[in-house]
Amino acid sequence: MGKRISTSPLRGVIPCLSAVALALALGLGQSGSAEQRGEPGEGNRGQGPGRGRANYSLNDPAPNDPALKGAIDMHAHQDPDSFGPSYGQAARSIDALDLYTRAKASGMRGFIIKGHLDQTAGLAYYVRKLHPDMEIFGGMGSNLTTGTKVNPWAITHMAEIKGGWGRIVWMPSWDSENSIHRLPRRPPAYVAVAQCKGLPFWINYPKPCPDGGELLPEVKEALEVIAKAKTRDSNGDLILATGHNSPPEVKLMVKEAVRVGVKHIIITHPLLDIVDMTAAEIKETVAMGPEIYAEFTSGFGNPNARPEVVKRYVEGIRAAGVERSFVSSDTGQLNSNWQPDALANAAKALRANGFTERELDLLFKINPAKILGIAPFDRAQGAPSNSRGAPPAGTQ
Repeated sequence: MGKRISTSPLRGVIPCLSAVALALALGLGQSGSAEQRGEPGEGNRGQGPGRGRANYSLNDPAPNDPALKGAIDMHAHQDPDSFGPSYGQAARSIDALDLYTRAKASGMRGFIIKGHLDQTAGLAYYVRKLHPDMEIFGGMGSNLTTGTKVNPWAITHMAEIKGGWGRIVWMPSWDSENSIHRLPRRPPAYVAVAQCKGLPFWINYPKPCPDGGELLPEVKEALEVIAKAKTRDSNGDLILATGHNSPPEVKLMVKEAVRVGVKHIIITHPLLDIVDMTAAEIKETVAMGPEIYAEFTSGFGNPNARPEVVKRYVEGIRAAGVERSFVSSDTGQLNSNWQPDALANAAKALRANGFTERELDLLFKINPAKILGIAPFDRAQGAPSNSRGAPPAGTQ
C-alpha cells in the first residue's frame, strides 16, 4: 500500500454500485463483529451487529432523560444507506423518518444524518419539509465515491443544495490511507490527506512520516472552500470533521484549517481505535484554535462497557474539557441501540462518574448547537433561546 494507485475505471462503476447497494440496504441484514477496545462500533469497521441486543423495537418506550431535552446528535447513522460487498459497512437499523419520531418522543432538538459515502443534505431537506419542528442537518463523506482525491467541488456542490442543510464535511473515513492499514478490507485505492516528501504519508507504516509530512494540495483547497463557503438559502458555515485519519494527519488538517479560517472543527471520535488519540493528544489538538471540539461516541455508556473503556472516555472528555467536547451516538447499525437510547445511556454513565447536569448540557446540547451555528439552548426554559442574538432555530 505504499503507492497510490490510479483507479480511473472505478469512477464510472461507483454510481452503479451505489445504486445496487442502496437497494440492498432497504431489505437485507448483516451479521459480523467489530470491536473498539471491547465495544462493537462504527469506528473500527462499522460491520458489526451493533452495540447491544438483537431485538430492539421502535415500540420500546422512548428514553426520558433530562440530558436529551434539547439534545442534538451530531453523528447518527441511518437509512437510506448502502449495504453490500463493496464496502461491507453494516446495514442500518433505522431510517430518518423513524429516527425523527423517536428523537421527538425523547425530547431531542435534532440530529445530523451521517453518511460515509454520500452527501445527505438532500435527505435533510426532505425530512425538514415533513418535520420543520426539528433541527435536521446533513453532511458529506470524502471517500472513493467522490473520487480518488479529496474533492473540493463535491463540497461546493453540497453547500449549494437547496435549503443549505448540508453542514459537516467529513474527511476520508473508510477509504483513508490510515484505514487501509488498520482494516481488513483492501480497496483498490485510497483517499489520502497528506504526503511525505512526495510519497505516501504511511509508506513506512506503522511509522509516520519522519518530518511530519504535509497536506496534499487538494486538501488545502478543500479546507479553503470549507472556510469560505456559505450554504444556500440558510447562509450557514461549513464544518470540518477530521474523519478516520491518524493523529499526525488530524493535527496537520486542524492546523491548516485554523490558518485559513475554518469556523468550526470536529475531531472525529478520537478515542475509537481507527483514530486512537491519547488524552494528551486530544488536549493538544483542541487547543490549536478557538472552535475545535472533540467528539466522544456513546459506546462507553453501554451497560456491558468495560470499566477501563468508561475510564478512558471520562479521562478523554476531561482532557479536552467539557467546553470543547460533545457526545454523539454513532449508532444506527443493525441491532445497535437507537440513537436517543444510546445517548441516554452515555449520560447515565457520565453522571455516575461525577459529571454535573450543566456539564451534560454542554456535551449534549450547547456545544452541538454552537458548532451548527443555531440558537443556543437555554436550560432555564428547556428550549432554544435567542437571548444572545442568535438566529431562531431553523433559520441558519
